[in-house]
Amino acid sequence: MTYPVLYGNPVQLNKKDFSSIGITTWGKGLSFTAGAHQVPALCSEFAVGCLHYPIVFSRDASGLVVPLFLLGYREGENLYLDKHGKWLVTYIPSYVRQYPFILSDDNKNGGEAQVWIDRDGFVQDESGERLFDEAGENSPYLNKVFDLLRYSMASKRLTQVFCARLLELDLFVDQVANIALDDGSQYAVQGMMMVDEIKLNQLDDDTILELFRSGFLGWINCHMISRANLQGLLTLKSKSTP
Repeated sequence: MTYPVLYGNPVQLNKKDFSSIGITTWGKGLSFTAGAHQVPALCSEFAVGCLHYPIVFSRDASGLVVPLFLLGYREGENLYLDKHGKWLVTYIPSYVRQYPFILSDDNKNGGEAQVWIDRDGFVQDESGERLFDEAGENSPYLNKVFDLLRYSMASKRLTQVFCARLLELDLFVDQVANIALDDGSQYAVQGMMMVDEIKLNQLDDDTILELFRSGFLGWINCHMISRANLQGLLTLKSKSTP
């Protein structure tokens, strides 16, 4: 079975297994992201994310076009994480912040999404955060988790609409980033797509107005601004190379 990035052993959250325990997450900082060279991005975080990360597009396992924050040039490489598990920039992607929780999007249970938790993402700790109170109701901590997950799910669906519209307008172009370091090593980052600025400028006025009023044009501009961070990623790579 293939699990989402970061999640190694997700199980459905339930009161039977989790009602009487406390948990501690992020015990080793954000070291659980060490092997992630990219994570899903939401359009709602483009404005702040574009200041720190390259935002690129790719096709997921189901063939859908999705936006990603690029964290490294190759699999298993997160250049935004130091050796102590500390994130190197101020904005941490929503996908990382919600870990070890995740909301399913399969709608197999009467249309109600289910909350899952990665068993590899927490330690059982009596002094940690309780997920349920003595009456079996959601704890304040779990309610905050649910708020973040619901917001992320709503934003994910809007992001899917955004990507589908750009695909319909044939605005994506395949891109390969060729990276050369000072020590002579080279990398070719493949599988990326970006918005073609020439195609964007050739759209008629009505379509441009539609993209502007929907907020999509602003997100496109954020994506374009974020390309400058490919150079910043190269700087991080150079610093991490012995």
